[in-house]
Amino acid sequence: MTRANQHIRAVELMRVLDRIERLRIQRQQDHLRVSSQSIKRFTQQELNDEVCGTYKNLLMGRSGRLPERQTLLNIADYLECTSEERNDLLLSAGYVPIPQPLADQQLERVLDQARSMMHQLPYPAMIVTEMLDIVDSNEAFRELFDLTDSSLAAKKFNKIDLHFNAELPIRYRSSYDEQSRARWESHAIHGIQTFKNNHPALFVDSKYEWFHVMIEKYVDIRNFWNRGALTAEQDLEAAKYFLARQPSSTELRPIRYKQLHLAVTEQAYPRIEFFVPADESARCVFAALGCAVDGSLRISQ
Repeated sequence: MTRANQHIRAVELMRVLDRIERLRIQRQQDHLRVSSQSIKRFTQQELNDEVCGTYKNLLMGRSGRLPERQTLLNIADYLECTSEERNDLLLSAGYVPIPQPLADQQLERVLDQARSMMHQLPYPAMIVTEMLDIVDSNEAFRELFDLTDSSLAAKKFNKIDLHFNAELPIRYRSSYDEQSRARWESHAIHGIQTFKNNHPALFVDSKYEWFHVMIEKYVDIRNFWNRGALTAEQDLEAAKYFLARQPSSTELRPIRYKQLHLAVTEQAYPRIEFFVPADESARCVFAALGCAVDGSLRISQ
């Protein structure tokens, strides 16, 4: 490494350490003001012992190696950083920041694009934002999951409501016996763990206050909070169960379906989530809804 490169690396490291120390001292002062019983002390030694075993060496100049991106994210977790603070820390080290939500006007343009794509899909579908809000759905989706009642159609739903609210049809019709309930639970746990991983500032940023309301409202979220989850691939491959209304009848019978998703932009959200039949009973129901029944559409994840 040339002397010029060494100097650049040293400047980068000093910038990163300065950013970490400013955050650490601020957290230490904040916690002393709030409570003397705080578990964390936010000292240099504690940070070294808990998340970055080379931190003291970096501060004392015994190591000049810039921490890896994941190490900085671990430090951000320890320091209880907001989303903005995490990205400031990553950028100070020259790392790619965590994608942020689209601005209002940009989001609306993307949602318009998503609506156009959704209405071309031959399957029941809904549009979901990064906060799991369901901003739109097609008629086949509402008919499949029995959400056509005018009082329901007028409500704004979040995927958490859709999955956990016992007043909606989906929960009890997706967990009608031991096997279906086990699948319902595994899908719920996968969703919770994915949301936790995608939103590391969940208990720091004020924008997540709505989620804390959800936790209080739906006890199962707490029950599933630390449970192991299926991988994304396993959850996509495993069929889900639902008691669906049969064509030209009020009878409810079990069907199996798979839930897939379609990206609208390069970002993960907003996205279209859609449903394909996974057994003959489901194909009959989907056909009556005017949907494709072969389930052969392949989406690049």
